[in-house]
Amino acid sequence: MHRLVFPLAALALLVMQYALMPAAAAESLTAALTAARADAGIPLNLRVDCAEGASRRSLDVIRGDVAVWGNERQVRLAAKDRGALIELLIEADFEHFAPRYGERPKADKQEAPLKVSCRIHVALRGVEKSSVQLLDGEPSERLLGLARQLLDRIEPLAAGGVTAATLEDGLAKLADGALAAEIVELRLVTIPDAGNAKPGAILRIEGGQVSRQDYAPGTAIGAVRTEDLTECQLRDVISALYDARFWELPVNLRADTLTELEVRVLSQRKTVIARPSFKAAPPPQQAALAELLGQLADLPAACNG
Repeated sequence: MHRLVFPLAALALLVMQYALMPAAAAESLTAALTAARADAGIPLNLRVDCAEGASRRSLDVIRGDVAVWGNERQVRLAAKDRGALIELLIEADFEHFAPRYGERPKADKQEAPLKVSCRIHVALRGVEKSSVQLLDGEPSERLLGLARQLLDRIEPLAAGGVTAATLEDGLAKLADGALAAEIVELRLVTIPDAGNAKPGAILRIEGGQVSRQDYAPGTAIGAVRTEDLTECQLRDVISALYDARFWELPVNLRADTLTELEVRVLSQRKTVIARPSFKAAPPPQQAALAELLGQLADLPAACNG
């Protein structure tokens, strides 16, 4: 176990980012945005996160229909809201924004980490584009102005957005449809002990999709298999989390396989880490974790109707 230096959360993120890295774009961003303006069925993902003075505002549009304001409030986007965001990106010619604004020349071998004060990221139809404002550099009104326009367009809608007071409350609102399926995030990483021939796996639910990837540390990283999260899969996941009363489980439990499970609904988040070396929790909670992991292991293929 001592060979694992980085937390599983960071490891899983690196693996997923590498595996999901897009191929060379077949069309321009402007062409993709123009197509999305004409066809509401084209998913649009947009992230705007900016600090101005002491305030910070953020907007995360997921597949064009749902937005999260400030990581705390869900907003359902009407077609006119989605269209307005697309129009702003096209009119500003976001495709030709520089990847970075405010960058200063560095001395040889100087590798100080970059500090970002504002970021816009767009992804649709296999095309992705990011532009950032560096904290200590000359501000770009082009980037900051577009960010303000995008944020200002949605901020008035956030007052009536749906929140989650607790993780249990968030799961209940997912179950009754008050929160959209795109809101829930789940990441399950399992890594067997050295010598176990069976590979580990990374299961991820995010943005209304479910994906699985085989993972054997130091040996192989399997292809990511992704599909849309169905209503019955979401129902089964929520039911499994409720049966285990996941929000009440100890942060550390014992398991035969090194395991990390994180669930997030808006600003509510819980992570459980299990290892063979950890002290066992009370039997009911150990059994609840084992049952939960068994049910999640059947995703994405299994669905009870």
